[in-house]
Amino acid sequence: MLRIALRTTLASLLLGFAAAALAQDAALPDGPGVDVVYAKCQQCHPLSYVTNSAGLPDFLWADTISLMKQLGMQVTEAEEEQLYDYLTTYLGTEPPPEPAAQATETAEAVDGATVYATNCSSCHGADGAGIPGAFPPVTQHAADLAYADRAYLVDLMLYGLNGAIRVGGMTYNGVMPAWPQLDDAEIAALLNYVTMEWDEAGTLPPNFDAYTAEEVAAARGQGLTAADVLEGRPDVR
Repeated sequence: MLRIALRTTLASLLLGFAAAALAQDAALPDGPGVDVVYAKCQQCHPLSYVTNSAGLPDFLWADTISLMKQLGMQVTEAEEEQLYDYLTTYLGTEPPPEPAAQATETAEAVDGATVYATNCSSCHGADGAGIPGAFPPVTQHAADLAYADRAYLVDLMLYGLNGAIRVGGMTYNGVMPAWPQLDDAEIAALLNYVTMEWDEAGTLPPNFDAYTAEEVAAARGQGLTAADVLEGRPDVR
């Protein structure tokens, strides 16, 4: 009876996800399969829905995955196995201890072009030109945003964006997921690449300060939502 009651409670909580749209985003512990969790779970809700459920026994994580599939989550058999292994290992009843903090990496030590190619080019294109009407361009547009409000791009990476925007006279109405799984130096290097190296129109002044890992670290934990980021978006071309 207890098991049935737990499953019923879990289902009620999960089905109430939509009503909790103001929940904060969160980062997951590193581990095999974490990329699959980010890719599948962020499609529909903030990661805090997942991290707030840490400590569930294995059978409830299995029920969670089953319920998400019933609600429309598309997942292969291999991905489902990775989801289950990750969730039961890192967000189960006996998660492994967090690794010792690593030495702080600087943005200069990270290749921003590689970070972009790995994480951004599938939507925005290898050249940053985007896809008209589907994914906005990054070239030049990122520099315009950085010039108008340099903090905006950091928030965009950490908390995502949801809603309609106008870029180059065209409307884009979609969702950009948050990328808190990238470390501070990776986000700073990425922003330096798409702003300073792609500033073909010379929007940025010569003395524009490069983004730093410390700057990104300071912006974490604000509890912003994707809607908050949209509201704070600078009015640029």
